[in-house]
Amino acid sequence: MTLSEMWPLLRPLSRRLALLGWASSAAGMGAGLAVAIASGTRLSPMMSTLQLVAMMSMAVAVASFVTAAAVQPRPPVRGAIESPESLDPGEFPDTAQSFLLGSLALLAGAVAFALAGLVLRSGPSAQSVAFCQVFFLGAAASGFTFMLFSKVAGQRRGN
Repeated sequence: MTLSEMWPLLRPLSRRLALLGWASSAAGMGAGLAVAIASGTRLSPMMSTLQLVAMMSMAVAVASFVTAAAVQPRPPVRGAIESPESLDPGEFPDTAQSFLLGSLALLAGAVAFALAGLVLRSGPSAQSVAFCQVFFLGAAASGFTFMLFSKVAGQRRGN
């Protein structure tokens, strides 16, 4: 089962919320990268605004992904899937599994930038906070995408 076969199995509200989450993640990552790359040691008013946009995008992305996963029901009990491990290898797409791996890798990047900011003598810089936001947004988008698609992995169109 591919992701393109799984997409129609999601509820329309879940699909819309996932699209909102991906769009706000992209906006937040763009704003965070702009702050991380273009800002100096102090944030200008424009960079502070971009930092605020990145934080607001992160909040919108996480809220929409959590809501999308919450409104998407699990498969019925008759064909219920206990966990992704109980699926046949052919039923759970490799691309969906790669979202989990990508999420863990991006989360490790967020932790690395957070720790790097903590060991700086002057404390976390605007760049380390912005890079941490970028990696966290990527991790959230990947992780919640995995969680959303794992809810429909065992369903078939005929059911």
